[in-house]
Amino acid sequence: MRPTPAVAWTRRLTVTGFLFCLGAFAPGPPAFATPPPGSFGFSMDLGIADTSGSEYGSDDALLLSVDYPRTGYAAYRATAGFFTVEGQTVVTPSGGTRDADAFFVAGNMMLTPRFAMLNPFLTAGVGFYSVRLTEDGGSHQNLELGINWGAGLDVQLTRHFMLGAEFTMHHVTGDISGTVRILAVGGRFLF
Repeated sequence: MRPTPAVAWTRRLTVTGFLFCLGAFAPGPPAFATPPPGSFGFSMDLGIADTSGSEYGSDDALLLSVDYPRTGYAAYRATAGFFTVEGQTVVTPSGGTRDADAFFVAGNMMLTPRFAMLNPFLTAGVGFYSVRLTEDGGSHQNLELGINWGAGLDVQLTRHFMLGAEFTMHHVTGDISGTVRILAVGGRFLF
């Protein structure tokens, strides 16, 4: 049995609040903790996804990224992710809804100004989205092209670890109505 939307949102907000409190009260890094230019980063983020239209409600998202800072202010990033959105409106004669889930792989450019401890960033890119729509009568899957853009903030806790949050918008061609919005929190490891 799935939890009600209110219970699911409460759980997500509790986890998000805990992660931000953990980052806020952790001791700050020393001045030499900024990673050197050219160091790779790996991040894993958990979050929630919903659409700008009313046809779908919110559900879960998972993002895995590898980034390579090209200069002190720009980086390349490759992301593999998964998101699901639950159908909210009746679309079949039997009274069922249409759920959507997607696996995607995207390449992005990031604008990454760095400060002592806070590292905001902007990102934009393109990717391929394998979208599956599920209804009462079955499901079908399509490979679609999409663009994404967003912003985030990383808080550097140690020389090799950052805690962060990111908000991205994914506009996918095809059957998903509305732009998919993902709010995710997680950690970034620097090598």
